[in-house]
This record gives sequence, structure tokens and C-alpha cells, in this order.
Amino acid sequence: MNIFYKFGVYLGMLPVAAMIAGLYGAAHDQISYTVSPEYFTRFKFIQFDLPWAYDNPRLGAAYVGFLATWWMGVFVAIPLGLFGFMFRKPRQMAANLAGSLLAAVMVALLTGLIGLAYGYQQVTEQTITAYRQWIPSTVTDPVQFMRVGVMHDASYLGGLTGLIAGITYLILAKWRAVRLSKRRDASCAIH
Repeated sequence: MNIFYKFGVYLGMLPVAAMIAGLYGAAHDQISYTVSPEYFTRFKFIQFDLPWAYDNPRLGAAYVGFLATWWMGVFVAIPLGLFGFMFRKPRQMAANLAGSLLAAVMVALLTGLIGLAYGYQQVTEQTITAYRQWIPSTVTDPVQFMRVGVMHDASYLGGLTGLIAGITYLILAKWRAVRLSKRRDASCAIH
């Protein structure tokens, strides 16, 4: 009977993870927009065909972020959920999956910020010519545009590193649960 509840936890986690990832993307793109509004006005709004976004670019950036990342939540949640089945009780599974999603989001955020820092280090007025092929000709601040591009690329890598962090979290949580159970069993045997 537990397997049916655990399957329910698994299926329920998928839309939750998609929403968390989408909200993460919306927040992420607020940082990106602050660094380079042109990344959106000269690239993303065109790519996503969002003419209305020019009237409210912050909302447009959030919308782009949501659309660009919600699916990553599902991509990450599917394997995390499968690892979640190693917990005996549905409640344990749900609690540990929530922790693993938090770990995945935190690592993804950190990876994106490291990407932005790397962009600031690598992309300068002196090095920008090496990146010109990826920058639309209408961009007036190509250095900031490219720094945000580096951040966005790193953030997709952050999805993968976040997945690894989430799986690691689950494995460690299971290991702790087994150790605690063995300690309890040993304690009960002594008494």
C-alpha cells in the first residue's frame, strides 16, 4: 500500500518542481536584467516573440525566465523522485525530496552566480572581440550582454550540478536514516 502513496508523492512532486524551477528562472532573470537589459530587449524578447515585453521589460524578463526553466524542474525531479523511492515511508520520501529540491536550487543558483563572476573576469573591453559572433549588432553594451550570456550558460550547467547535489542529498539522507535505525535497534537490544 505504501508504494501507491509513494507513487503519489512522486507524481505530485513533478508539478511542484516545475513551479519552483519556473519561479527560480523568473528571479534569476531579474538579476540578469539588472546586469544587461539588452540581453532581453535585443535577444530574449525577440527569441520568445514577446512584443508586449518592451512595455514592461521586468515582467517580460520574469516571463522569459519562467518559460526557460520550468521544464528543468521536471528534468531534475524525475530522477530525484526515483531516488526518493528508497525511503520506506511516503512522509520520509516527501520530506527528503523537498530537501533535495532545495539543495538542487541552491546549487543551481550558486553555479549561475559563479558563471556571472566568471563572465566578469573573462569578458572585458579587451576580450569582447572574441565574443562578437554571439552578440547582435544592435547591442550597445556588448560586455554586459555577454556576461549575462555566460551566466545563462552556467545556469543550465547549474541544473545538472543541482541534480547531482539533490541525488547526493538523498543518498546521504538515506545513509543517515539507516545509521539511526541501526543505532535504535542496537539500543533496544541492550535494554
